[in-house]
Amino acid sequence: MVFVEVLSFDVWGTLLDTSKMFSLLVNELAKALGVDMNERRSVEKALLRVYEKCRLRRRLDEVDGFNIVVESQKLLANELGTTHDVVLEVIEKAFSVADPQHLAYTDTVPTLGLLHKLGFRMGVVGNAVFWSSRCTREVLEKLGIAKLFEVMLFSDTTRINKPDRRIFLLFAKHMDVEPSRVAHVGDNVIEDVGGALSAGMKAIHIDRKRKNKTVLKELGLALISELHQVIEVLEEL
Repeated sequence: MVFVEVLSFDVWGTLLDTSKMFSLLVNELAKALGVDMNERRSVEKALLRVYEKCRLRRRLDEVDGFNIVVESQKLLANELGTTHDVVLEVIEKAFSVADPQHLAYTDTVPTLGLLHKLGFRMGVVGNAVFWSSRCTREVLEKLGIAKLFEVMLFSDTTRINKPDRRIFLLFAKHMDVEPSRVAHVGDNVIEDVGGALSAGMKAIHIDRKRKNKTVLKELGLALISELHQVIEVLEEL
């Protein structure tokens, strides 16, 4: 039996709430463009359209992890009829006013703290779109949890997008551990579960709308609805 020694985490949608960050972005974009609250929905739709388009492009490996950030910003600017510089300024402003405690799921900090106390080594394997990993790192630092991660790999710095197995294997190499001893936790079936399993890791899929947790030991896969359940399923994987 191979026991899990190391945990890697996706960030947005797993530790931090993407929808709350998108809401902040939409508010700041609306202000910058002089859009009233009645037209705010059109800004939100444009953001989501570009987001889905860029997620598909990175899954198809049509653009690397660094260029997808710049491309997503330019596509959003084009959708909104503004400039790349304006979008950049809005992103910086949104993160400057963001409350890290508001962005974090309520179970994020306590669960990571407990896992650290239990002796698990931890790190991050994350994708980037719209904003660079620098912004994400700053939020994690302000939350006081960045120090719990030995390694943080992001698609914009490695130029490798999840679900490419190479970024997961690179993480295992940095942590000096066999992939089979790593469990990756994330909210996306393709990017997190698919990528981790293809690298020979175990995978834990979190969906906060799910009702029950399930462990499929033969697949090295666990399905959870709350982050603290990571601790429970690790013994069964």
